[in-house]
Amino acid sequence: MRLRRTVAALWVATVLYWPARVLVARSWPTPYSWRDDVISALGATTCAEYCSPDHAVMNATFVAVGALTAAGAAVLAPQAAGRDRVGWVLVAVSGLATSAVGFLPMDVSPAAHNLAAQTHWALQVAGMIVLATGALGRDRRARALTVACTAAAVIGGAAFLTPGTWGLGAGLSERIALDTLNVWTIGMGVLLFRGLRPSR
Repeated sequence: MRLRRTVAALWVATVLYWPARVLVARSWPTPYSWRDDVISALGATTCAEYCSPDHAVMNATFVAVGALTAAGAAVLAPQAAGRDRVGWVLVAVSGLATSAVGFLPMDVSPAAHNLAAQTHWALQVAGMIVLATGALGRDRRARALTVACTAAAVIGGAAFLTPGTWGLGAGLSERIALDTLNVWTIGMGVLLFRGLRPSR
């Protein structure tokens, strides 16, 4: 029970990602476009293609959200076995990749930044799929949340990588791909508070 509540608190705390983005976007000297501007633009440290005066807040948020996600999954992994343990390990490593995004701003280390972001997406989606087919998937609420967020992340990722982004814009398609992963983390935290047993 105590472990579940610890993980729940860590994951619900990742909700800080949302107000932090709004705060950073509001400081832009030119309007930030939630449809066309990518998420990483909020962490740009120089005023070249993008100008984000509060970039330090955004990059610190990437680091914190990734660390909280990784820590929660790392707590759950030893309590699980087989497929479920693999799923939690994938989510934990995905969280570390999220933190790396904050340490590697897009205008400073573009190749490493993009690799970290893609690794975050790929590993968390893989981890969610693995978990949905294991013990976690036997809980109706957890399965529904996981399937919905995984589907949205895959659809958003496909749109983001397609020329024209299906008319959604780079910013919106990327948000569908990546923000749904954070929605899953927060949702899982809430379910853990409400008694979900992540391993059986």
